[in-house]
Amino acid sequence: MKKLVVLLFVIVMIMIVFGGKIEEIQKRGVLLVGQDPAYAPFYGVNTKGERIGYEVELAKMMAEVLGVKVKFVITNWDGIIPALLADKFDFILAGMTITPERALKVNFTIPYYETGQIIFYNSEKYPDGITKEDLEKMEKKAKIAVQLGTTGEFTAKKLFPKAQILTFETVDAAAYQIITKKADVLIFDELYYGSISKKYPAIKTTENLLNKENLGIAIKKENIDLLLWLNTFIECKKTDGTLEQLKQKWMVDYDWSE
Repeated sequence: MKKLVVLLFVIVMIMIVFGGKIEEIQKRGVLLVGQDPAYAPFYGVNTKGERIGYEVELAKMMAEVLGVKVKFVITNWDGIIPALLADKFDFILAGMTITPERALKVNFTIPYYETGQIIFYNSEKYPDGITKEDLEKMEKKAKIAVQLGTTGEFTAKKLFPKAQILTFETVDAAAYQIITKKADVLIFDELYYGSISKKYPAIKTTENLLNKENLGIAIKKENIDLLLWLNTFIECKKTDGTLEQLKQKWMVDYDWSE
């Protein structure tokens, strides 16, 4: 009898601890998704002001399964994890790289995309290209643009400790530095090339990635039910080919220069 009581107590506690977040979202009727202003091809706005992109469509699919609407809560990147911890939204779906440092503060889902950091440069300024070794030789003369709080910033500081690291709130602002030739290179996710190269054909990348990274959805540590559900959702969308279809649609076919 005592064992049964203990078992029932454990089950009730599991339901209390693990069963709350999804129910909260469904009662609210809105899924709140944290993102920063723009990171094409994952998210951005079209000429009508509508939010579009790989992760935008993915979030809408999640909301449809949950039976709710979706709302994107726009937050500056350097404050996006604190905003999640302050319950400004339900999770972060914003091209976030899974790192041990971030995992001290949040839980991550299984990866839904693999990418890596790469060097972007202006071929009008560097017609013969520019390499990692070139930047190392330039030392203090090298000007590297990055988005604040991204793995691009972390990578730049780690690999080029003597360089001038120029930080900006958005990746588009950082990219503007190489477009206008005020910086030598931009260090950012390689998938950004598909959108920026269509807008500015002079922008090129090096052949080799500086590293490889997995992207995941960040969730508050106590929201275990939401974490498990999102893992199941991602695995199903991998298996049925949806993630590959989204990649083709937003990273290959869609013209972000429109």
